[in-house]
Amino acid sequence: MKKYMFLFIIVFGISSCNSFLDVKPKSEILGDKLFETPEGFEDALYGVYTGLTQDALYGKILSWYLPDLLAGYYIKENAGQQWELLLFSFNYTGISDRGMFDNIWTKMYENINYVNSIIQNVDEHKGFKYYKFYKGEALALRAFMHFDLCNCFAPAYREDTRNSPAIPFYETYEPLVYPFRTVETIYRKVIDDLKMAEALLEDEPNYLARDRKGIPGINAFMTERQYHMNLYAVQGLLARVYQMRNDLDSAMLYAEKVIRSEKFDFADKTNMAYEYASCISKDETLWGIYPLAEYVVQLQENFDYPDDDVNVSLLPLNGFWLYPDYYPEGMGAVDYGFQMLYKVPTSDGRQDYRYNGWFRQRKGVTGKHRRFYKIYNDTGKTSKQRGISMMRISEMYLIMAEGLLKKGQITEARKYFDTYTSARGFVFKEGEATFDMDLINKEYRKEFFGEGREWFNRKRQNLPIYSAYMSLGQPFPASDEKYTWPIPEDEFEYRDGGKEGVYPSETDEQQNN
Repeated sequence: MKKYMFLFIIVFGISSCNSFLDVKPKSEILGDKLFETPEGFEDALYGVYTGLTQDALYGKILSWYLPDLLAGYYIKENAGQQWELLLFSFNYTGISDRGMFDNIWTKMYENINYVNSIIQNVDEHKGFKYYKFYKGEALALRAFMHFDLCNCFAPAYREDTRNSPAIPFYETYEPLVYPFRTVETIYRKVIDDLKMAEALLEDEPNYLARDRKGIPGINAFMTERQYHMNLYAVQGLLARVYQMRNDLDSAMLYAEKVIRSEKFDFADKTNMAYEYASCISKDETLWGIYPLAEYVVQLQENFDYPDDDVNVSLLPLNGFWLYPDYYPEGMGAVDYGFQMLYKVPTSDGRQDYRYNGWFRQRKGVTGKHRRFYKIYNDTGKTSKQRGISMMRISEMYLIMAEGLLKKGQITEARKYFDTYTSARGFVFKEGEATFDMDLINKEYRKEFFGEGREWFNRKRQNLPIYSAYMSLGQPFPASDEKYTWPIPEDEFEYRDGGKEGVYPSETDEQQNN
């Protein structure tokens, strides 16, 4: 076995005694020792999951903060360079904002490096009982991280961009400088990893129970599978990847696999207020990660701060900076704007339960305003499983509705769409709204507020961008420049040819494919 010396720092909080979250902190574990036992591989995977919860990644920046800020949900003006973000001037030299992009890149590749060490060592231990799960999860995690990096730092996949330079794809745990690959090549490698992971995780139905209860006598690693890159998360991610690749037939194939597994359902609409508040949904979450302690503190500071000052807390609040008349329906980050976004005809008593559940009254300095509490539990108490939802069943239904709509199968598309909307407290009726992509995109905006998905939904369709900046509601025209984040300058420092020499030639890419 190759010997790798590296440091894993695992900083899990303590949960129930039968939970993998009980893993005790470990540090300075040598690679050749770490991978001698099944527990070593499990600890290594826990370290990768924990890495995803860092502030620079899904503990803040890539979940409820940066993508949602850019999607125009709200505004936070705490320093001059924040305005540059809201103008999509990503190459601004302000330390905090440019550093934010640099940190995403650096922390994600560090985590990819860790997961590659698992992949390189695991095949020497095929006799371990859960070998297939160790390797399957690791491959899926590598694919997930490369895919999101490509989503952030490369153009969206289109025929005119598929051969554009994207990012490096790191496949080994070695001190190598991997070349940048094209968008097409990154997608191919991501899909290859996910399909291998899907095959390795074929026994998942025996472990992820519908009631999410642990199985007596089973290794803790194999319980609470919703905190792992399980089979259904892999299939859901394949659906997401194929959708971003504009291959809706394949996207629907995998979305339907998840739906037909009957392992997931919509939460009761009367429980919308606290279904995702600082926790994952037992019913809806395909995959979630356990947050670090500072996660809830960050949410409180940004969504529940007693001051109504735009410089301190994330809005929506009424009357600050933005006014609904300047924005199309639901775009303004004020009480009225969100009320319009979630409004449905009420003549027969219908309502969108998300509005009253996720936007609740809170008294501030200037009076009562609705605060956004979808992902923050303002009571400070929860009996549910703490976590950050990385993927939920509603996304699969919207993928099915879009795919069938674009194939002209309107009746079938409406079945999926109406199942989804009914779970949220209402069903669109003929004559009240046109069933088209505008309606589906409106549901993306409503459903994934606080989860960072709306920005990427607009990116894949090359849609105009509405900013919370003082643009009087005029959208920014879509462009790859505005939808692509800047790669750190340090990435080019030690490459031959600098920035101009990092990208593969057409011949190299053809050979790689």
